[in-house]
Amino acid sequence: MTKTDKILPMQSRRVIFIVFPKFEMLDMSGPGSVFTAVNGLLEEDVYEAVAVSADGGLVRSWSGFEVNTACCADVTPAKQDTVLAVGGVEDVIAAACGNEVLMSWLRKASKNAARVGSVCTGAFLLGSAGIVGKRRVATHWRAADMLADLYGDAEVDSGSIYVNDGNLWTSAGVTSGIDMALAMVEGDHGPDIKARVAKMLVVYAHRPGNQNQFSDVLSAQMASAGRFSDLVDWVLSNLNRQLRVEDLAIQAGMSERTFVRKFRAHMGQTPGRFLEIARIERAKTLLQAGAAVKAVAYAVGFRSEAGFRTAFENRLGISPSLYQEMHAR
Repeated sequence: MTKTDKILPMQSRRVIFIVFPKFEMLDMSGPGSVFTAVNGLLEEDVYEAVAVSADGGLVRSWSGFEVNTACCADVTPAKQDTVLAVGGVEDVIAAACGNEVLMSWLRKASKNAARVGSVCTGAFLLGSAGIVGKRRVATHWRAADMLADLYGDAEVDSGSIYVNDGNLWTSAGVTSGIDMALAMVEGDHGPDIKARVAKMLVVYAHRPGNQNQFSDVLSAQMASAGRFSDLVDWVLSNLNRQLRVEDLAIQAGMSERTFVRKFRAHMGQTPGRFLEIARIERAKTLLQAGAAVKAVAYAVGFRSEAGFRTAFENRLGISPSLYQEMHAR
């Protein structure tokens, strides 16, 4: 029995990170911090973070930091464990996928562990090991098309920050691994522990998996290129007004009915939804700057503080006050 395979208390779960030369450190350290924070809160080692590689020993990350790893052949996941493949840039991932020792271990590990998954481009390791199949997966938006081309049976979600399909967990770029880890913690220990961990790490208490990888306003600005670009800029410059869809239609020089139809067709969302998203995004900036919640509500065009609080919490899953507490400069 190796040191890594020591007998742990029944409630303990190992989180086994698969690493390789020039891996992305944040893909491991972000989720790792989430799981170890739970240990601190519960004052008990309910998670153990373990790094494995093909040969064991020190493995240098892309950023230059080295991680001491166990040889994967010496580690056998138990039924309560989680196995996560981290990501890296294209040539680094290609080399890892071509390492048959790592791929063989990953295939066997996926059959034993409670959860198997990836952070960012680590999804390619799952695909190369034959684990993905026809299931739904996420990865960094820049790698989504390539993942879909290589593993055509998979349903690649290029928008969501993480995806849970049965025991398969996959996340988008880099920091979204933290969101995925928080969701795992919620499943293991409930929403209260998840929220306390998020607050401790000063991250969103709840950022659901289907939330878009991009800033919603940035996505709107990109989508609006051409036909509605001037209108989007005008809206963002007038968010302090109590704008209505009718006001946007007038600014666009169309009847309201025609405007709603064309805006939705071009932008992929209704004008009303875009207005609310733009207001919430601006509100986040003002809250971070320390503005009072009531002042923020009126500064972004809400008729009442109560309406603003409801819209903000529906959108982000936390109150404006808690958001400010977590993010104030």
